[in-house]
Amino acid sequence: MLTKSILLGVGLTSVAVYLGLVGFLRLSDTTPPRITLETPFTRVGPSTPLALSIEDQETGLRDVSIRIMQNMETFSLVTRQFPSHGPFSLQAGREHTFHIELTPFATETIPRRRGPATLIVTARDYSWRGFFEGNWQRLEQAFTVKFTPPRLEVATLPPSMQQGGSGVVQYHVSQDAIRSGVQIGEAFFPGYSLPDEFTYFALIAFPYHLPPETPIQLVADDGLGNQAVYPLDIPVKARQWRTRRMTITDRFIQAIVRPVLANTPDIRETGDPLNDFLEVNNRLRQRNAQRLRELAAQTQPEALWEGPFLQLSHSQVQSAFADHREYLYHGQVVDVQDHLGIDLAVTKRYPVEAANHGVVIMAEYFGIYGNTIVIDHGYGLQSLYAHLSSFAVNVGDRVRKGQIIGRSGMTGLAAGDHLHFSLLIHGVQVDPIEWWDPKWVATRISPYLSPRHSIRSLSPAPIGPETKSPPVGF
Repeated sequence: MLTKSILLGVGLTSVAVYLGLVGFLRLSDTTPPRITLETPFTRVGPSTPLALSIEDQETGLRDVSIRIMQNMETFSLVTRQFPSHGPFSLQAGREHTFHIELTPFATETIPRRRGPATLIVTARDYSWRGFFEGNWQRLEQAFTVKFTPPRLEVATLPPSMQQGGSGVVQYHVSQDAIRSGVQIGEAFFPGYSLPDEFTYFALIAFPYHLPPETPIQLVADDGLGNQAVYPLDIPVKARQWRTRRMTITDRFIQAIVRPVLANTPDIRETGDPLNDFLEVNNRLRQRNAQRLRELAAQTQPEALWEGPFLQLSHSQVQSAFADHREYLYHGQVVDVQDHLGIDLAVTKRYPVEAANHGVVIMAEYFGIYGNTIVIDHGYGLQSLYAHLSSFAVNVGDRVRKGQIIGRSGMTGLAAGDHLHFSLLIHGVQVDPIEWWDPKWVATRISPYLSPRHSIRSLSPAPIGPETKSPPVGF
């Protein structure tokens, strides 16, 4: 009987100690949950995400409520109850961290009303403080709800463009826009502020392969999901691109294609001549084009160039811009590609001049282009010099118009010594002939890099004829 009493006493004492420990832990938790806005905000629109983190590392989370109050009305976004290990468990709550990202105005849950509003977040833990109510935390964040897009107004437009051509659009945009520019197909041409801070301009290119009726749109967004779209009435002239057939032989593949593979570490020879050719002429060409589009991000927000661009001195045009090429192997067409640039030839290892002032952003072996230099001229305008036999500049060098930057050659996918010259606007290839024309640059480009110009003072400039010389670059 005495033994049973002792055991009962020990058991009751253990229970009392355990409950006392539980009570001590629950009552000693005086720290409320922590609520963190992961991305602070003061404005919210239809697609603005709100990311919150709520944590309680002691007794754990008990419940969370997220609401928005506007015009004296409260709208519930989230109400969450978190399970526990039981009222007498040492571990209390099962959840210690709660992360959520929500877009409050993406649906019709909350009426779309402009003006001030408040985000209200409350969280409670499993503490026994406050007569078992737990520790509360409340966060309020005031913000403005916005559903109106930025305002756009056109200032100047090119009177016309052509496929593969360039131009400038001037416009005004309200201060709430964080991004604005011109959209043509999938190509976006960002706007840059002029000195008066009220006028913007975008240097644009009409992609050579798009139909002339492709919409040209001035766009702006405020980063909140509100976008303004303004259609631009710019007539686009269709052009007829030449088609040429080029015969590919096993000897050409061995002498020209396989050295390109050898100089490109992340691709390998397959042992099959046709597959090796297609790997270079097709797939590597696409990767090179993507890299050129990415290089546009390295442009300077200023005009580094001055006046017209220089054609390689004493050179003859061997291949025109956007020539459509069909490649024949054993009498069958095995690939088709467009030649984006102009091939210029003088003599072997001829000194290559910079077409205009700028900064060198590439000087390396570059896939189908071989030894290549890319110069940034600012505002997204960049020039490319390919198939070089040698370099005379390095990345980061500032170069002047006419400065020798290298010598012509036949590295990369080239059958003879020449310079492949390209001009790009934000990664979109354009016809360099326009930029070689002093009158065209003086009337179509230069005046619109300043805020003072009327909308109808633009005038078209003639484009030079295309040559019919045989191609030497691929």
